Amino acid sequence: VDDHDPDPSRNSRPEEGIGTDARPKKQYTTVVVEREIDAPRSVAFDAACELIDEATGGRVSNGAGDPRGLGARFEFILGGMALSEEVISFEPPWRRVYELSGAPVALYQGTTAFTDQGDTCLMAWSVLIEPLPDGASEEFIAMVRPFLDGFADRVKDRSETT
Repeated sequence: VDDHDPDPSRNSRPEEGIGTDARPKKQYTTVVVEREIDAPRSVAFDAACELIDEATGGRVSNGAGDPRGLGARFEFILGGMALSEEVISFEPPWRRVYELSGAPVALYQGTTAFTDQGDTCLMAWSVLIEPLPDGASEEFIAMVRPFLDGFADRVKDRSETT
């Protein structure tokens, strides 16, 4: 590029303020729940998917390839909120990633991962949340850990009795 000046201060217009103002750093909340499950990860992964179907009343749209997979969408009511969950990554029997919309947060992304441990597995369910400003997300965020704990216990119970 012939007209490029190596001094970056001369390559932008001062009125744009490019590179002069620090952007506010986003604040995220993370929640991680783990369960050691006395079953192979394929059994635990299937149990988690079955329980999600049951808890939400089933998919409103199927995923590509596997009906539970990429693009599958679930709609349900939780705590008076109409929520929608969309699968954004699906790698059975290892990992399922989803985004939740309808909650009072700027971002909610959950990952459920299953790791082999011989004849058993470890389920790790992690959630990344970007809260809304001014505490508008606090009540919802307070519900997340108890909900995940309860659901993880159900996955463990279902997996170990199959």
